[in-house]
Amino acid sequence: MKVVELSGGVGGARMARGLAAVPTIDLTVVVNVGDDDDIHGLHVSADLDTVIYTLAGVEGPDGWGRSADTFAFNDELARFGVDNRFRLGDLDLALNLFRTQALAAGKSLSAITSEIATSFDIGADVVPATDDPLRTEVKVERDEWISFQEYFVMRAHQDEVEELRYTGSEAAHPAPGVLDAIGAADLIVIAPSNPPLSIWPILAIDEIRQAITRHQRVVAVSPLFGGKALKGPADRVMASLGLPPGNAGVMEAYAGVVDTLVVDTQDADDARQLGGVEVMVTDTRIKEVARARELAEEILAR
Repeated sequence: MKVVELSGGVGGARMARGLAAVPTIDLTVVVNVGDDDDIHGLHVSADLDTVIYTLAGVEGPDGWGRSADTFAFNDELARFGVDNRFRLGDLDLALNLFRTQALAAGKSLSAITSEIATSFDIGADVVPATDDPLRTEVKVERDEWISFQEYFVMRAHQDEVEELRYTGSEAAHPAPGVLDAIGAADLIVIAPSNPPLSIWPILAIDEIRQAITRHQRVVAVSPLFGGKALKGPADRVMASLGLPPGNAGVMEAYAGVVDTLVVDTQDADDARQLGGVEVMVTDTRIKEVARARELAEEILAR
């Protein structure tokens, strides 16, 4: 079965790991690049790297970065008064240096991502949503617009999000292979990622949104548990942007896009209250590989 996952953040990476563990799935992971940023002169693609590290089984203890990484480079920056709140580990630094040099040499982000995935012996196809510049920007109080990483990492996502924009999305085209993968897919899975921050940047690319909307089978996994995010600001961001509380907000975030919404057992009551789409109730905690695979198999069996 051909499956395409739309992915962002740790939740997306863990969903990808569960799907990849099912031997009958031919998986393509289309990854958010709205979080990409220039850090210490390096092109950092945080979500792409999180997916690759997780599929390779080398992700850090919090789900991002590399396991057993050291931070000599990052810590040494403090000697020179450099802001080092965005922590790049030494192993992670090597990957980002490789990407930056390859981009400077004229290679596309998708071609570089393919090389990186191959070097980690990743079985799934991992592709950026676009090779074109696309950046998520966050409007906070006093009409201040800041980058995603400034909001999420530097300010620890404590600001209230008043508005979002996806700069460059109007001119962005899907990366090579993205539309073909969606068109050939038997199933589209939207990962349990933060809808406005991780999935909307992908859907902001009009050709991708149209292809997903036309698809006959699109399943979204909610990132909420008892109406709240386990970690991260998903529920707060959705509320501040005017979406309804709980899974009603997730459904509205994907209105016109999904056929099925998968919610956790804590939110079983939502199955009786949400209309317009099929609601599947199951355990959606997928930190462990075995449970992630089980969830993937349950979705496939619907």
